[in-house]
Amino acid sequence: MLPKNVALALSALCLAISFPAKAADDEGARGLLTDVDRIVAGEESEGWFADADALREIEAAIFESACRATPDARSIALRTLTELSSAAGNARGLFHASQEMTDAVRTALSLERQHHALELALARADAECPFWVAARPAFKGRQSDRRRFTLSLETAGNVQLRHTLGHFDFGAGGWGRLLPGYGINDTFTLLAGVEFGGGAMVRPNTNASQFIINYFPAIPVVLRVHHRTWHYDIEVAPVALFQADNTALSYGIRGGGGVGFSALRRHNFLPWAGVAVSFEHYFDGGGRASADFARADLRVGFLWDPN
Repeated sequence: MLPKNVALALSALCLAISFPAKAADDEGARGLLTDVDRIVAGEESEGWFADADALREIEAAIFESACRATPDARSIALRTLTELSSAAGNARGLFHASQEMTDAVRTALSLERQHHALELALARADAECPFWVAARPAFKGRQSDRRRFTLSLETAGNVQLRHTLGHFDFGAGGWGRLLPGYGINDTFTLLAGVEFGGGAMVRPNTNASQFIINYFPAIPVVLRVHHRTWHYDIEVAPVALFQADNTALSYGIRGGGGVGFSALRRHNFLPWAGVAVSFEHYFDGGGRASADFARADLRVGFLWDPN
């Protein structure tokens, strides 16, 4: 017969094996931290002045995220911000030492704001989170597309410059496109889909009423790189060109890039706006000579996330 203390130890071990401890919700904490960072960054970009006023503006958005994270994720997120803020130093002290808003001061100040904002939200969470909103393990966040599939609707107006057969044409146009995408992590999103656009062009020193109308179907592939509320696009696409009086296709390739700024989530949509430039080369074909297009776009987009 085993001694009593040994038997108790074996019983505890068997119980631990049968019912393993619940893993820490690190993924949910990461989702909550990403939301807090982007919400605070958005308010800072508008000119954070008085803490009380700014915190009041972002309180609802952070509270909505905190209510959807598990208590474990909330604790990890708050502890992480406490550690990061402590490591960055005291913003006021850093400013007094340098007498200017250095990058170190900005970083420390932003982390202090994030910590304070999350602390205020968590103080209300247990008592005030709506009963119909369930906390979910591995909460992915509401202010980004990290680790999930989304659908992006984008449109743009642009100015265009074409070079073909030794002369230049100028014009303007626009396009719309639908891009399914997946947020790989906090930093990268991959999107690909369909696009259709057009534009009217005129040749300088000719009759301005004689427009050249071009239509441009394309299949864009976009790598989107996120940094807080900003994102940067790298884009490639196979493209085609046709005209109303010549529907034969000319084929080409596109390369381009852009930058955008995201607003906070509205219902199931994350809106953004930005600018971009692109270059397209069309090969001989379709009854047309080879041509080069340069475009500058003003873009708006809506990222739809049903979750």
